[in-house]
Amino acid sequence: MSLEAWMAGAAPSAYTAGTLRSISRTLADADAQIRSAGTAEPAEQAALTAAVKDLSVAVARAQAGLQAGNRTEVQNAQQDLRLASRSLSTAYARYFAPKS
Repeated sequence: MSLEAWMAGAAPSAYTAGTLRSISRTLADADAQIRSAGTAEPAEQAALTAAVKDLSVAVARAQAGLQAGNRTEVQNAQQDLRLASRSLSTAYARYFAPKS
C-alpha cells in the first residue's frame, strides 16, 4: 500500500523508504525463524523459505527503484511483490495443512 501511495504522490519517499526497510527486517526475521524451525516437512519448509526470499528480492527492487525515483522499477517490484505474496500464501497453507 505504501508503494501505491508513493506512486500516487500521496506518500513521501522518506516514509515509503522507512516502510520498506521495516518490511525487509521483518522478512529477514521470518527467514531466520523458518530456517531454525525443526520440521518433518523439509519440502514445505523450503517452499516457505523460497517465498520469503522472493519477497525480500522484490522489496530490495522496490527500494532501489524508490531511491532512484524510477516509477517503472517500483511498478515492476509491486508486481513481483504480488506474485511472491501469492507464493507465500500457498506455501504457508501447505506447511500448516493438517497431515494425515
